[in-house]
Amino acid sequence: MAHTIQVAKMAQALSQKLEDFELVTGGDIKSALKGMDTEFKDWYGLHCNFKVVRIPTHIKVNYPFPPDYYNPRFFKLAVLYACLKSPSLVYTRTPNIVELSLKMGIPVIWEKHEPINDDSPSRKFFDDKNFIGFVTISPQLLDQYIKHGLSPEKSLFVHSGVDLSNFLPYQSKDFARQKLSFAQDEKIILYSGHLYEHKGIPTLLETARLMPEYKFVLVGGWTNDINKVKEDCKNLNLNNVKIVGHVVQSELASYLYAADVLILPTSKSWHLSETTSPLKLFEYMATRRPIVASALPTINTVLRDRENALLAQPDEPLSFKQAIVQLFENPTLASVIAERAFEEVHNFTWDSRVERILQFAAPRLQKLDEGLTIPRKNLMRYIKCYLKSAL
Repeated sequence: MAHTIQVAKMAQALSQKLEDFELVTGGDIKSALKGMDTEFKDWYGLHCNFKVVRIPTHIKVNYPFPPDYYNPRFFKLAVLYACLKSPSLVYTRTPNIVELSLKMGIPVIWEKHEPINDDSPSRKFFDDKNFIGFVTISPQLLDQYIKHGLSPEKSLFVHSGVDLSNFLPYQSKDFARQKLSFAQDEKIILYSGHLYEHKGIPTLLETARLMPEYKFVLVGGWTNDINKVKEDCKNLNLNNVKIVGHVVQSELASYLYAADVLILPTSKSWHLSETTSPLKLFEYMATRRPIVASALPTINTVLRDRENALLAQPDEPLSFKQAIVQLFENPTLASVIAERAFEEVHNFTWDSRVERILQFAAPRLQKLDEGLTIPRKNLMRYIKCYLKSAL
């Protein structure tokens, strides 16, 4: 879910800074005909219209998408479409798209949020003259890619972002609770995101067990994960956990505003724990509510203990309990760190992120020796190759 939200938000920001921008993605026949509609905008919390091209690789598909949703046919058709359009640049998070685009001579920027393996075939991208650059969300990830052969000149680290317009107008805690029918007198600790174990849900539930007088609200999760967490709550005899389930992005702000404290308990046992840059972190910062988060390397590049958040030891419920209690016992501290986080989140908007990426891309595009007509020259060759592989 975070992946698609990030793509949608990046697309919106890019569309506001570029004269000719299109988001090309997969879909079924119905979604291909609709393009961008109200449902799409509400789901991702978008406020601007831009061109969405859905390549119908399925007859009908329901959300959440099946594992084979982005199949090889989509990758080939997407690059075929790019050849027809002869873009100045393809920006993608998909290595298959990178590989095919480079073969067609289309300039590419690749964004990736996961580590690279020693034997990764993606390493061959780095020396291609049309590989304009690589973007990632943590300095640790960037260093790893550089160690695997990526030129520092083609490298950019920039955090994920937030759409501050989704949090306007500001909502008082009382107003948000009235809107959501939450009790005004409850001490609410709120988590937003998937309910996976590596997100720290076991730690959150154990923290709730240690704090029966507090209400823990969980917003997000697919049906299977919700059922599992409900079963875990039953086994732990928890009566102070409320599971809301998934809400569309346009409604998320009210839930965050209803909280006394926002919690981010990411587990250190997760293989991406040292490189993750959660979208929810920046959404939390936008609400002027105090944050308690796991003290993990990338999170520490944004949050500082007792300055703009309280940091707890990952996977240690007692540490989270102590931090939460401290915020209720010291409302001045809670207010100070919440306001500082809100001030600093203005440096992490999607617009500012896109501006940095475009500034990074511009001089590198100018250095290309070949003209941008190469994709059209390669189009017939690509069609022949595609038809041959499809037979």
